[in-house]
Amino acid sequence: MADNILDMAVRHLGSSGLGALGNALGLPAGKSESAFSTGAASVLAGMLNKAGSESGLGSLLNMATKSTSMDLSAPGDIFSDPDRMRSLQDVGGNILGALFGDKKDGIFNVISNALGLDSTKSASLMRIAAPVVMSLVGKLVKSKGLNMEGLAALLLGQKTHIKDQIPPGLLDELGADSLDEMAERTVVETTPRETAHAAHTSPPARRSGIGKWLWPLLIALGVLWALNMCAKKEKVDDGTGGVVMEQDEVVVEEAPAGSADDPMTTPDTQKEIPMDSASGDFATDFRAYLADATREPGKEFPLRIEFPADGSMPNTDSLPDVQALIKVMQENPGLNIVIEGYTDSDGDAGANQKLSEARAQAVMLMVTGAGVDTSRVKAVGMGPANPIADNSTEEGKQKNRRIVVKVDSFTQ
Repeated sequence: MADNILDMAVRHLGSSGLGALGNALGLPAGKSESAFSTGAASVLAGMLNKAGSESGLGSLLNMATKSTSMDLSAPGDIFSDPDRMRSLQDVGGNILGALFGDKKDGIFNVISNALGLDSTKSASLMRIAAPVVMSLVGKLVKSKGLNMEGLAALLLGQKTHIKDQIPPGLLDELGADSLDEMAERTVVETTPRETAHAAHTSPPARRSGIGKWLWPLLIALGVLWALNMCAKKEKVDDGTGGVVMEQDEVVVEEAPAGSADDPMTTPDTQKEIPMDSASGDFATDFRAYLADATREPGKEFPLRIEFPADGSMPNTDSLPDVQALIKVMQENPGLNIVIEGYTDSDGDAGANQKLSEARAQAVMLMVTGAGVDTSRVKAVGMGPANPIADNSTEEGKQKNRRIVVKVDSFTQ
């Protein structure tokens, strides 16, 4: 059974939270739940729309992961406290800016017309709904260990829950004729890898579950190219003003492991094992290298990163090192890098080459999706080339399956 995030959000607020929300915003008596549902459904529609490109989907995964630090465990208390409400709405404003961009004001007008509210109240409502929804999505991403493909599937599952709650005119503001049209853009593929155990048959490509939207050419390539490689830098406040939800507040409806209903619940994973380095911490070692005027050219810096078996979309556990790389790139505008993907020597060399390219490109999209200019990042697939360990042992194969970062050029 698919998770109903809209219902989870309403249940989390409860009658006390909804009442406090209505009082804080001056909503008509008895209208708090319907108003909040409209706002939350609109936020979910915005997320589904943004998931139409890999760069957008990567940004959503980053935002959802960061949102787990917010404290929304007592919504009624937050809505009754003016200072905490301002903090929550600041966070919500950042989320809405990332989701809707320059369409945000138009979205507020749609909400105003649908609910009969003035623009100030509709904007406040949306700034509250956004962090509530995003925190729930973040908890689901974390509890299920979802990668970009899993997040896409989660958002696709919301279509039936929000279709009767989104206000008239919202889809027009988002440039879509229907939710189905949005859903058709929300698909992420992973690349199959031929192994020695399946030399005569190619395994089927993993998909988001809606087969009619598969693009044969992109299956062959193994990864969707970003539709928008120049996404704006999108930041979400980490909620230091005290804005998060206890883990046990989320009701997660999970299919049993390996079930056909939810193949993304417990994906097999394959960890990339980092090479030995000075401290073992990517950010520390990379910054020290950049600060060294006598640095060795071409030095490899491995990312601790995890992919589904034979897949190209990084899992949630991969985000810390990728986010650290994004921060280093933002700190050093004169830094250009190359991201290289490697595999072990098992299986077909051509399939290994494609898989290494797809994985390197997936990491590159996460970096550029955070606002780093595309001209500063290259992605290269190296296949089984340049092994750093013995491919005849399992330990050696693990070391050879890696993603590394190299400096292409650096001007301080």
